[in-house]
Amino acid sequence: MRTYLVQDNTKITPSTLLITLQRDEQERHLAFQPGQYAAISFEHKGKLSPARCFSIVSSPTDQDILQFGMRLRGRFTTALSQLQKDDIVHVAGPFGGFVFDASRDKKAVLLAGGIGITPFMSIMGYLARLDADNDVVLLYSCQSQDDIPFRDDLLAIHKDHPNLKTIFVVGEGSIDKLPETNAIKGHITPELLDKITAKDYSELKFFVCGPPGFMKAISSTVAKKGVPKSRMLTEAFTQSSPKQTSILRSWPANVYALGTIGVVLGSFVVMVSDLLRTLPPTTVLKPTATSPYLLTNARQKQLDQLVNAIPPSASVITAPTADQTPATPTPTTTAPVVNSTPIIIPAPAPVCTTSPSGVTTCT
Repeated sequence: MRTYLVQDNTKITPSTLLITLQRDEQERHLAFQPGQYAAISFEHKGKLSPARCFSIVSSPTDQDILQFGMRLRGRFTTALSQLQKDDIVHVAGPFGGFVFDASRDKKAVLLAGGIGITPFMSIMGYLARLDADNDVVLLYSCQSQDDIPFRDDLLAIHKDHPNLKTIFVVGEGSIDKLPETNAIKGHITPELLDKITAKDYSELKFFVCGPPGFMKAISSTVAKKGVPKSRMLTEAFTQSSPKQTSILRSWPANVYALGTIGVVLGSFVVMVSDLLRTLPPTTVLKPTATSPYLLTNARQKQLDQLVNAIPPSASVITAPTADQTPATPTPTTTAPVVNSTPIIIPAPAPVCTTSPSGVTTCT
């Protein structure tokens, strides 16, 4: 996790919080793509809070600043709204494959529902900073004109960059506070899609982000226009737990996945190679005429020591010394040889008898 400091913490609508974080000077930059999200946690009374996921609002072109937008609901966002300037916030990421590629997605339609606008703010801000020539239309479905997060930011982008247009689709109430060219009352319908695309869907890339019900309905509508899945990137957005439904169709995610697999396989190969180098070589023994039983040198030595340690019995006939005559009788059995050392097998002891007359005869 990286350490950031709270720079600003503001309610930009009655129900929406925007928190701005400043990177700690000792931390590395968070290299994220427009449309990705991160996990954040904070310290409260000496304890670290659980981490929750939110889409990044700010543009990747400003690496020192991170912004997150969220609906104020639940204990976590309520506690987050109470953080003060210079309070510590921990950030992990970036995550997700909901990524806009400015060099590839030249013509695109962005469809946002509610707080699902947050990843599109990063995309629109990024394209504006680059002064990109991408032709982009953002359809932003809002409940009412009085609760539209980032309304002024989007209108300013459209004013300075006519190729980056936003149309607010307001479900309830009037739209008199919005420019006529940027507001429509009602809902996103197939007829509205036909109008903004001139019924030409051949080269358009579609990005859909919002609550699960919104995403399901819009994705179905776009699919019925003949748009293949390869040109539709979706993200079912539930605050604090975004779900990427098309992560493997995004090139950054593919690169990360392939890189991880390559590292794992490479580490395995190196480990096996090192292990083989440390093992002693194995000697394959083959039977021969003189060694039919494949005894190893170590085992043969053990047998020699065992035989040599056996004390001779009284009846063992040993070799004569220089001042002795050869003993008889000689062994009647050929002694086996173990490791070139003869083992002497004693001859049977003579049997002697004494006659009544006192004469002793041995046989």
